[in-house]
Amino acid sequence: MILPLSIALGLISMLAYGFANAYSQPLSKSLGAAQTLFLRGLTIVAILTIAALPSLMQPHSWVVMLATVALGVAGYLPVLAFTHGIKISRLGIVAPIAGTSPLITVLLAYIFLHTSIHTLQWVAIVVIIVANVAVSVDFKNWRQSNLLQRSSGIPYALIATVGWGLFYFFLVSVTTTLGPWLSALLVEIGVTVAAGVHLWLSRRPIPLRDALRTPVILNAALICTGTVAFTLGVRYFNVGIVAALSNSTALISALLGSFMFHERLTRLEKGAAAAMIVGVAIIALA
Repeated sequence: MILPLSIALGLISMLAYGFANAYSQPLSKSLGAAQTLFLRGLTIVAILTIAALPSLMQPHSWVVMLATVALGVAGYLPVLAFTHGIKISRLGIVAPIAGTSPLITVLLAYIFLHTSIHTLQWVAIVVIIVANVAVSVDFKNWRQSNLLQRSSGIPYALIATVGWGLFYFFLVSVTTTLGPWLSALLVEIGVTVAAGVHLWLSRRPIPLRDALRTPVILNAALICTGTVAFTLGVRYFNVGIVAALSNSTALISALLGSFMFHERLTRLEKGAAAAMIVGVAIIALA
């Protein structure tokens, strides 16, 4: 029963994050990236506060709670690195590198948390991550870029990769202590605070009225779903499987673009989608 639930929660998280990413692009263009993160963060915190009320009534270590908020603040840094990377370079270079971050989470969970992963499941996890990365690869961009220069975006992509890998690993640790609902709430508080401080330091406007816009609320609800599914999955079920699936957002974004916006899938994207299905099947049957 544990394995099917791990797969189900990982897929729910992947779908929720994938839809959120699809809807984040127009919001970021109209409001700005930092503004979008801050405004949707306000809604996320409001939703999760209600959901986490039973957990808030229970005694918890204030040190752990503050550390979880700090984790959320630190989790904002990979987003900044990734955003800056694609700003100065090309998405086809930065995204594939950042897409390998789940492997760091899985390896750390296996080493330090003694997560049980069979050989075939390792193979399937690698297949899923490789499929996710393959969707983002643009070989033309790689050939035209100078990889040794900072303008290639690779240093920022590496920061995002390591940052996200560590962020989700430590999120596993605090979730086992605080539970999925409270840990999700505190992390999102940290992210929202970081986005607010970023806006304040950069003296950018904060259009609070836009927090009540339907697209912002929908985006926040999707992020809530993805985060809660992830924290539930890593709290009670298999960390490696949930982490690998929930972060496969590049692939799900490509599929969403095909179904929602009638974008044609390339052969590479079709092959990656098939590889991911095979990976999930291997996990289920291993």
